[in-house]
Amino acid sequence: MVPNAKSSGFKGFGEKQRAVKYEALEIEVKEEIIKSKFIVEGMCCSAEEGLVGTMLDALPGVKKTELCATTRVVLVWHDSNQITTSKLLEKLNDMKMEAHLARVDKGRKRLSLRQAIVHHLPPWNVILSCILLNDMKMEAHLARVDKGRKRLSLRQAIVHHLPPWNVILSCILAAVATGGWAFEPLKWVAIGAVVAGSPQLLLKAWAGLKNKIVGIHLLILVATVGAIAIGEVIDAGILLAIFGISEWLESKTLQTARNSLETVMALRPEDADVLGSGRKPVEDVHVGDVVAIRPGDKIPVDGKVVKGRSLVNESSLTGEAKNVPKSLGSPVFAGTINTGSYLEVETTKESSDSTVAKLAELIEQASMQRSSMEKLVESIARYYTPLIMLLALLVAIIPTAMASSASERKKWLLLSCNLLVAGCPCALVLATPATVIAGIAAAANNGCLVKGGQYLESLGSLKQLALDKTGTLTEGKYKVSGISTVHGNTEEDLLYWLASVESQSSHPIAWAITSHSKERGIGLSSSVTDYETLAGEGILARVDGHLVSVGNMKLAKKEQWVSDSRLKAEYLSWEEQGYTACWVGVDGSAIGVFAVADIVRAGTSDLLLKLKKYGVKAVMLTGDNEGAAMNVASVIGLPADCVRASLSPKDKLFCISELRTEASGHSRWYEFWKAKGKVGMVGDGVNDGPALAAADVGIAMGAAGTPVAMETADIVLFSENLAKLTDTIVLAKLCRRKILENISVAVCIKVAIIVLTLMHKIGLLIVVLSDVVGALIVITNGLSVMYDRKRLGRSWAAFRNQDSDSDADPEDDASVANRPVCKDNCCADKFGTKSSEDAGVPAAGEGIKSSSESKASCCDDAGCQHKPDLFNLFV
Repeated sequence: MVPNAKSSGFKGFGEKQRAVKYEALEIEVKEEIIKSKFIVEGMCCSAEEGLVGTMLDALPGVKKTELCATTRVVLVWHDSNQITTSKLLEKLNDMKMEAHLARVDKGRKRLSLRQAIVHHLPPWNVILSCILLNDMKMEAHLARVDKGRKRLSLRQAIVHHLPPWNVILSCILAAVATGGWAFEPLKWVAIGAVVAGSPQLLLKAWAGLKNKIVGIHLLILVATVGAIAIGEVIDAGILLAIFGISEWLESKTLQTARNSLETVMALRPEDADVLGSGRKPVEDVHVGDVVAIRPGDKIPVDGKVVKGRSLVNESSLTGEAKNVPKSLGSPVFAGTINTGSYLEVETTKESSDSTVAKLAELIEQASMQRSSMEKLVESIARYYTPLIMLLALLVAIIPTAMASSASERKKWLLLSCNLLVAGCPCALVLATPATVIAGIAAAANNGCLVKGGQYLESLGSLKQLALDKTGTLTEGKYKVSGISTVHGNTEEDLLYWLASVESQSSHPIAWAITSHSKERGIGLSSSVTDYETLAGEGILARVDGHLVSVGNMKLAKKEQWVSDSRLKAEYLSWEEQGYTACWVGVDGSAIGVFAVADIVRAGTSDLLLKLKKYGVKAVMLTGDNEGAAMNVASVIGLPADCVRASLSPKDKLFCISELRTEASGHSRWYEFWKAKGKVGMVGDGVNDGPALAAADVGIAMGAAGTPVAMETADIVLFSENLAKLTDTIVLAKLCRRKILENISVAVCIKVAIIVLTLMHKIGLLIVVLSDVVGALIVITNGLSVMYDRKRLGRSWAAFRNQDSDSDADPEDDASVANRPVCKDNCCADKFGTKSSEDAGVPAAGEGIKSSSESKASCCDDAGCQHKPDLFNLFV
């Protein structure tokens, strides 16, 4: 998120240099624009977003603001020399917005040598303790200083979870005032309830009027004054008491979603143990520094292992609670947990560029985005409220003027007050954002980054899903299966030219070729120049001054290599068996062909079944030959008419356009209600960049540590587990259903209340209660997407069986604990899956096999406790 400059003097982040004199030394301090994050509990609707935003934008030094009423978050980029964070906080609380500071991201400063030394030393009393201990010959050294967290007392904890004092007072006085229905003098206690509950209401209503905003606070205020004017004092007190408690309940309920987002954003480590320097903030750890990571420590930086072997829990990124083995040269990511033994990691990225830092930044940015449905609802609410206010005004003027008695005039004035309260569109406005924020939080905790509500909405409306073959439907771990050369050339010659060219490529086939050459002891040329990608054909480069070309049948036909009948027959034979075959030529002449084989990714068939269940048509798009594509399609059960092979990047773009045209052949009304018209593309985020951008929603798989994928794709899956893709699609469709339910409930409640109000069937108390209940219903229904019903059911069952389990025979417990997890005892890990290395590579002539076939019998055991849960959406 980059702020927009308000003046020509603000460039980039407005870096400013100023000289500070310190002990006769000139020290340059470099300051950047500060980003302050506030939690504003009093900002409860889009109207107040506009109010707060207008106020902040008018302040000197404020460069940019971003607000989200659903999570109560306000981000402000400002010049600390013109306006401080504390001043911004003061301005927000002057409006009675109940704001508090969440975080400040400051520009980095360059310190003098003396300042740097002092900055990195422990407190003086800790140093003195070490000196005294060593004087006593205790051989002490400082390992770490842990600052204790402030713990709240019982009284403080209770107060922290209670509504504001004025809301409590207003509720108590309103409850006492209800006695006025039996003993009339008590009704005047309601005036105290109005006084206690009105200060914040008055300030917000006045601030809205100054900024030409007609919001809920103005409506409630006018209704309260009107109720008092016609003698309904008790109703006025109850109105303000219920409104105050409803705002507090909404804030506490939405805090659940905000806390879930904060949990993901809090994954960023704070410090690191740098070899030779000790512990320091991660911001001061630079590329090349070596960090010591002990068992149980959170890995503080992105880097590669330079010493040790261990297991790392990467569930914070991938959402899969399993340990990943790490050894020399293995990449590790900040925010993950070292669960094994000691490691030393060389830093490869600055802390601000780490995967977890990018993830936190993008999630925070995503929570600020609005979906198209949310914008539509807000635009309707923007006109709905003034229209209701106009209707209430007309009711208060015309029928009242025509009334023949005081009681009749009072009836119409009371109806006008009821209409003002009924005009509050809280439930309707919260129907969409509450669900979207909960959906983004649930996806993030399941190892998926959704970059905004509009992409979650598009995924929920998905009807066509294009999938790349290599690396998505297959594992992308090729093995060389065959090599054939022309007379006069050996396999070693071909591999030398081929591996030298492929060393410049990032394609999975290139990795297979270079690995195979290394295994056979064939070196690479040190002179590889003029590397070029031939779109839809292959690659070429100059090796030792010779032009080497590698590609498919299109390239072979263009270069007239197909005249060699033996090579052509070998090539076609491999293609028929489902292998990926390529030609190799040097200086315009073919020297041979080779074939590589891939393995179908486990869970692909389950993915297609789930897509079919939810009405999503799957289409394979691949640049591979038709034989290899059809072989994979037959293994996973994909119909032949859903396969597009031998595609160039341009052809993939055309296919995406065709799918979008096919999906958009319905009316807008049909698209809205039947989720028709959205096309998705799943790829690796790098080679499929154009197709991902052309689709309505682009999904990059296995993108942990891939900055390009995180920037180009709309949805990023950090795991290569296809079950995570299924989870995300199911979650998006659930969110869409919840949004439609919420809108329907909010509209039905509001229409019913307005109709009953016009019929004089309900009073002010029922009107305000309906608004509160409606808002809580849509919020609770929206937040429900964060919870897994299966997990809740298992937890409830475990709770119910707790007593019976405690009475069980210990010997029975031991027998259960020691029995095999399945009848064949073949589950390799808690997910019941095997690695691709164990699955093996098909031998020539066997075709491609799914890596899940060999363990089908294991997963048939009903007693196996290690089956994957496709709907494992973590809170």
